Amino acid sequence: MPSYNPNYNVDDSVRWLPSSNCIYSASSTLASLRTPQPIVPWFKLVWFPQNILRMSFILLLAIRGRLSTQDRIHKYDPRAISTCVLCNSHLESHALLFFKCLFSRAIWTQLLNIGGSPLNGLSWNSFIDSASTHWRGNSPTIVVNKLCLGVAVYHIWRERNCCIFEVTSGSHSFNGCRGLHSSLSQCPCDDTLARTSLRVVFAEIGHFVAVSL
Repeated sequence: MPSYNPNYNVDDSVRWLPSSNCIYSASSTLASLRTPQPIVPWFKLVWFPQNILRMSFILLLAIRGRLSTQDRIHKYDPRAISTCVLCNSHLESHALLFFKCLFSRAIWTQLLNIGGSPLNGLSWNSFIDSASTHWRGNSPTIVVNKLCLGVAVYHIWRERNCCIFEVTSGSHSFNGCRGLHSSLSQCPCDDTLARTSLRVVFAEIGHFVAVSL
């Protein structure tokens, strides 16, 4: 049994052993609880200085396949509606919503064409892999493309939920694009060229809804 020899000339103190300086911090606590993992290749596709947090979170869930799409729900509840409520034609899944569904594909194709991106027509997983490789850096074009991705995924998912829980089927073409417009106008882009690019995006999707920036 180890011996213990207290030093009565020194005051007692509390030390947080997971921290290198023995001072408590949330980061040292988190580091002690989790196993270190390599950074995923799509990390900066989701998290970048100009991101909108709530939209980046939904994009993160979509990339990881963790949104509660009907194909996942159907596995434990066979009575659940499995058809996509946006196009009413196919089994709803991540791959369909992003961006094979007629509604989501129309919006996303328009945004990709505006940005001059060659990544149209890819499956969801292939698109994320390609975007992670090509959309690197902080140039205005890259920032706008990543913002459009996050905003599009967020509002497609939001519109899908509205159609299911608020019974707004038939109005999603207007509501989804209006939300897309509103969110992009709030993007924290300080760069003049980036702001100009966003204005072009608004002009091009103006046939969906007229909103002034």
